[in-house]
Amino acid sequence: MDEKWYETYNQAWEIYDKFSEYEDFEDKAFAALLGHVDFTGKTVYEYGCGTGKYTRKLAEACLHLYANDISPLMVEVAKERCAGLQNVTFITASAENSGLPDQSVDIVFGAWAGPPFDEHPTIEMMEGEFDRILTSEGSVWIFTNYFLGEFTRMREIPEGDTPEEAVAFFTDYMGRYNYELAEVVSAYWQFPDLDEAKRISGFIFGEKAIDFFNKKGSPIMEDNIAIFRRSRRG
Repeated sequence: MDEKWYETYNQAWEIYDKFSEYEDFEDKAFAALLGHVDFTGKTVYEYGCGTGKYTRKLAEACLHLYANDISPLMVEVAKERCAGLQNVTFITASAENSGLPDQSVDIVFGAWAGPPFDEHPTIEMMEGEFDRILTSEGSVWIFTNYFLGEFTRMREIPEGDTPEEAVAFFTDYMGRYNYELAEVVSAYWQFPDLDEAKRISGFIFGEKAIDFFNKKGSPIMEDNIAIFRRSRRG
């Protein structure tokens, strides 16, 4: 699929920031996460914090938060969002090289930050890093888009794949890294208006997104968010 994720994240952070703001507009996924995980008194490592959509929420729920991103610009924006919080340490590094001590965190959290669907060697390095820094009873929690709903249709699943086949691939893939599906949350994007929906989505997804919103005639787009979890391996 021809999507400008890399360009958006690394060169047009304002577009990414707005896209993140409008996604899961009512924060249903984070509310669901709090039903699975008690952050009270815990040390948390957030990898791929981006512009900080979840950073402040996590910091307000836990004892201490290490917020990581590979982009110095993203880290600076997230720092501004968390101004005044004393329990956040920001780390500018790749997720597979956190620099944290062994068994120093209770929970690892990442929202739309991987692992990607390929055999890139850094995936196992990243997962190994999580295991290294987690305590013996620690766990990893991930938000990612589930392959059903309007968001998937807008992105146009490659011809020949059904949503059911995509879901099966998705869960099988995550299972290879010991992840289990904890919950699927029904959510939605809510852009301020159609023009903004087409501007933001069109930048990332191109003409197919603009066509989608023109036909839909509404700035609201349904989505399903998967919450995956795994325990520390080894």
